[in-house]
Amino acid sequence: MNSLALIDDDPILLSVLEEIFGLRGLQVTAYGSPLKALEELPEARPDAVLSDCIMPHIDGFELCRKLRGSPGFTRTPIFLMSAKHSISELSKAMMSGADEYVIKPFSPDDMMKKLAETYEKKNNPIRIKPGGR
Repeated sequence: MNSLALIDDDPILLSVLEEIFGLRGLQVTAYGSPLKALEELPEARPDAVLSDCIMPHIDGFELCRKLRGSPGFTRTPIFLMSAKHSISELSKAMMSGADEYVIKPFSPDDMMKKLAETYEKKNNPIRIKPGGR
């Protein structure tokens, strides 16, 4: 996994996350607007997407649904992050097509590990040959 799209309407958090993941070797594209992200992501084709849930115009859940509905994002890990810790928020995230629902604050190293594992799982599925060989 080499590239990550970050989407958050909080410019300070966006800048901090951009630096954190950039220092860990990822090519990071940061979007302060989910609408701009929706416009540019189909062409940018990042390896993974990390988006806030609560944003103006469209929330992270709707952003995730729209990305999952567009070609090229079926195998892209999409993680939604929020400070809200509830079963209903987790359920909304999973129903929107998110791979993970992450509670803020989170450990950047744990996030990198989860993103990489999800990317590998979705892009290198285990293939079982007929007859078990």
